[in-house]
Amino acid sequence: MNRVLDHSKSGVSVVLRQTYEAQTLGFLTAILRHRRVIVGLAAAALVLATAICWSLPDRYSAESLIQVDLSRVAASQATSPNQQAATSLDAGAIVESEARVIRSLATVRHAVEDLKLQDDPAFARGPGFVSRILSTVLPGSAKEPADSTASVEAVTREVSRNLTVTNDTRAYLINVSYNSTSPERSARIVNAVVDAYLRNRLEMGVAAAERTRTWLEEQIGESRRELETAEAAVDRYRRQTGYVEGGTQGMSLPQQEVRDAVAQLAAARQTRLAAEARLSRAQEVFAAGGTPSAQDLSGAPLIQRMLESAESATREFANVAATGPRHPAYLQAKANIEAAQSRLREEIKRAIGNLESDVKAATADEANLADRVDVLKANLVEGMGQDAKLQSLQTNAVAIRERLKLLSDGHAQALALTGMKSSTTQIVMVAKPVTVPSGPNRLLLICLGVLGAGGVGVGYAVMMDRRDTGFRSDAEIAHETSHRCLGMVPELTGGSSAAEVRMFDESIRLVSAALTGARALAEPRVVMVTSSVPGEGKSLLCMAMATLLAQRGIRTLVIDSTPRLHAETDRPSLEDVVFGDPAGFPPRNDPGRVVVLHRAEHGDSHDLFLTPAFEGFIERARESFDLVLFEAPAVMLSVDVLTMGGLADVTILAVAWNRTPRETVQAALRRLQDNSVRLRGLVLTHVNLTEHKDFRVVDQCSHYNDYRGHFEEAGAHHARGDLLPSRLSS
Repeated sequence: MNRVLDHSKSGVSVVLRQTYEAQTLGFLTAILRHRRVIVGLAAAALVLATAICWSLPDRYSAESLIQVDLSRVAASQATSPNQQAATSLDAGAIVESEARVIRSLATVRHAVEDLKLQDDPAFARGPGFVSRILSTVLPGSAKEPADSTASVEAVTREVSRNLTVTNDTRAYLINVSYNSTSPERSARIVNAVVDAYLRNRLEMGVAAAERTRTWLEEQIGESRRELETAEAAVDRYRRQTGYVEGGTQGMSLPQQEVRDAVAQLAAARQTRLAAEARLSRAQEVFAAGGTPSAQDLSGAPLIQRMLESAESATREFANVAATGPRHPAYLQAKANIEAAQSRLREEIKRAIGNLESDVKAATADEANLADRVDVLKANLVEGMGQDAKLQSLQTNAVAIRERLKLLSDGHAQALALTGMKSSTTQIVMVAKPVTVPSGPNRLLLICLGVLGAGGVGVGYAVMMDRRDTGFRSDAEIAHETSHRCLGMVPELTGGSSAAEVRMFDESIRLVSAALTGARALAEPRVVMVTSSVPGEGKSLLCMAMATLLAQRGIRTLVIDSTPRLHAETDRPSLEDVVFGDPAGFPPRNDPGRVVVLHRAEHGDSHDLFLTPAFEGFIERARESFDLVLFEAPAVMLSVDVLTMGGLADVTILAVAWNRTPRETVQAALRRLQDNSVRLRGLVLTHVNLTEHKDFRVVDQCSHYNDYRGHFEEAGAHHARGDLLPSRLSS
């Protein structure tokens, strides 16, 4: 499968290569065929370009270089010595902007006015040729001289046309050049343009700095007045409200008081909660019959001593417990324990009462602090409006003060720029006269003229070649029509040489051989010779074939279906023979081997070719002649050719070489095929051997051209009167 695919691709590539080669060959052939026109145009362009270039004067160019200092541009954009440019600078855009300023008409106009070029004779334009003639014939028709302004504008535009300003994107240099017929004038104009540009830039810089300084002075004065007004408003508000905004860490006094009161309230709340916790624990322990801890009863050392006494009484009771309950010591120890515990409970109750008093006191302190915080908060809220207004007044004053500082810095810089009076550009090289001409490049102009003319000639050749849509070789006929080309018949003129006549004879022999080679000569046959349109040489082809076959002993009948205006009246016409006595044709006393029948001058072919009499005449002609040649009308102009084609054995279509459009030939072939007309092949007639050589194709006529000497030698052995074309006239 892969091999098949590769083979298919290979076949496509071969077809494409052949197509491209054919197109290239056709292009080169068209150039070769019209080489005389191309060479003639190139020669004419060479002469004309040489004459024009010889008359052109030498032109001289002078140039000057300007460098753009971007550091000054950046400094001029900054508003203060410590401030950077607000935006980054595009070096290429700045240099391009300066170049556009230089090439502007305003800059050139300043240079023209500085040099007074409007009064220079080199720029004075006299009246034209037509104006001089009109002023001579009609004195009143002369135009009034232009005023000085119009003259300056005209000179400005002329100078601008010859002025060239270029800049390199990779460097900060601007090249200014001028081209004229005088090196001194070119240098003067370039230097004048550069001076006008620098002067304009300097004046613009100084004027801008002056305007900036004036504007800054006005803004400074206004800002100072606004600052005084703002500070007075702050003082007046302080006196009216008595509000003091001072404080630590950026807070006002009311805010500090609220903060302290809130801190005290939090401490009081913690104290109350701690007292309540101690009281709760002491009450719970006491209610359970225990003794609260010393931490909960802090501040009660008496209770601690009572606890120690109760423990001592308990130990004594334990020591005398063995004596029995009736022993006086036992009773005394028991009474001591009960007394100690009673005093301890009383003291604990008193301590718990103290804790309750502490809780009440802490609760009262917390309530007082909460009330105080609420009062301070209310006062703070009331004072915040005053603080906000005061801060607004102070912020306004600070902003005005900062703006005043910026304006003062800008004013100082503007004064410095006004005093500097410098530009952002400087001259690197001054223009000087150059004695070597810079143009015109005459050789280049001549070459361009010749190449342009050659291109026009090639275009003409290609266009003319595309207009020629006729067939040029037998291979084209076989490829595009799928029919044989029976031969190519060279064109004969009154000045044709013996060799060309011999070539014509051989081409007719070739066509005749293509007809008679397929049948025996003893068998009669009918051949129709037609063409797509009139004037394609079918009459000459029929008579030449009949004469040639007659020389070979073949009796031939030629039927000319086209009415002739000057037909011979002493011979019978085609109508006379068809509708006349059948025994009278062919005449018995006619020794000639070629019989020609012409139509009557005013006969109707529809009444002739469709009749049974004409069919009977054809059958008699088959029996009486070896070959019958029909010269039928043009296929695309008459339907009679279809009727005659049905009676003919074969048909030959004559095609004029390189003249009859291929579409017309294709249409004629389709018409013949649709009506079942048997076509033997096509014959190219009127082949111009001289033009045929230019197509570089290999066919019958190309060999005639290549071996012309053979035909010249053959023609030298025969008298011209013995050749075929001389007999055609008889």
